[in-house]
Amino acid sequence: MTNDTSVIVTSEFGLIVRRKALVERQVELRDLFAAMEVEERLDGCDDLLSFGPHFGREALNTIISRLTKLGLVYFDDFFEFCGDYPSWCAFRGGYNPSTST
Repeated sequence: MTNDTSVIVTSEFGLIVRRKALVERQVELRDLFAAMEVEERLDGCDDLLSFGPHFGREALNTIISRLTKLGLVYFDDFFEFCGDYPSWCAFRGGYNPSTST
């Protein structure tokens, strides 16, 4: 877990999940990890969890489908972060509670 209120994100088909959404939708963390086929997250803070990198659009679409089957809502509860960026550029995602659902 990071020491601040943001998470490291990968531009290589990464996913960011609101922790509060897991509580709201009654999704257990172990079920989230199983849907993602991971044992650990990429990063986390009190408000967010970050996962990735994933191996291409098809793999990401499969994971998104699994998350929606768990009851999570795309874009409100989680979203994908991807793009073409040089390896020397790093990204962090922060939580903005004034605009969350």
